[in-house]
Amino acid sequence: MATLQDVADAAGVSRSVASRVLTGDSRARVSEATRTRVRDAAEALRYVPSHRARALRFRRSGAVGLIVPDVTNAVFADMLGGVQDRAREAGMSVLLGQVGPPPSGHGRLRELVAAGRVDGVLLQRREDLDDTALAQVLGDDVPVVLINSRLPGRSGSVVLDDVAGARLATRHLVELGHERIGHLAGVPHHDTAVRRHQGYLETMAEAGLTIAPEWVVRAGWEADAGAAAAHRILGAPQRPTALVVSSVNAAVGAVSALGRAGVRVPGDMSVVTVLDTWVAEAWNPALTTVRLPMRELGRAACGVLIEHLGGTPLRDLVVADPAPRLILRESTRAL
Repeated sequence: MATLQDVADAAGVSRSVASRVLTGDSRARVSEATRTRVRDAAEALRYVPSHRARALRFRRSGAVGLIVPDVTNAVFADMLGGVQDRAREAGMSVLLGQVGPPPSGHGRLRELVAAGRVDGVLLQRREDLDDTALAQVLGDDVPVVLINSRLPGRSGSVVLDDVAGARLATRHLVELGHERIGHLAGVPHHDTAVRRHQGYLETMAEAGLTIAPEWVVRAGWEADAGAAAAHRILGAPQRPTALVVSSVNAAVGAVSALGRAGVRVPGDMSVVTVLDTWVAEAWNPALTTVRLPMRELGRAACGVLIEHLGGTPLRDLVVADPAPRLILRESTRAL
């Protein structure tokens, strides 16, 4: 089995430089070319870092926790992959889990770190947590980076360009000739939902289109909430001809509810959703989506946390590269 010294020799650097590169030490003054050379050497030699030795040296577990609302949700698969990519580069592992609302939520985060199971936490906000509840879950004694959420007055968040994603979805429907466009917008206390609703509103205003109040339903991210929202839309005096949905799972529920009500998608109503998963492609009809860089989101968030564990202050990032991309499938058509 290759050792750290073997990697250093193959890359032509000292053992300490190889160690700092492979542990993701952002403070090390090492050129990007050297970092690449060290990583390539480690991969070629199939170097596996000793988590036990590293943990003893730094008094750390050698792991980060990724806490999501539901570990079975396909939305988080690419994000988990990005977290694992970055953690692996730093010689760390990833513990996946979920926590409840306060007070038990914060207690669980604190226990994970205090018990030495993880060094820090990446947290995806649950839809039932408003800012007050989220602050209670986070506390101030656990290293946490928020994924695609922000909390006023607190640093340490990495988010997507949700406004751009919702703008792209709405603009697609406008370009297809739709004028009556509704929005299944997510709960109003979740900042991600707020940003996506902002993108919808901006695009409708730019197109000079009127929004009837009953065309906007503030509901949750999941399929049951999407189905309930679709039923409310169908009760409008004048139905929209198209919907922007802020979550792919809610879109699945909405399309199913529309079908059960005899509303054809896209024949009677077009549907486009923000976020893309394998479920969107497998559904019938396959859903037109806006693909956001979830893997890059996970990678960037894990990088911010690893930097912080190395002594760098927490910072905020927006992951805008690659830009949101429209994935055309069967659920939208020209009016």
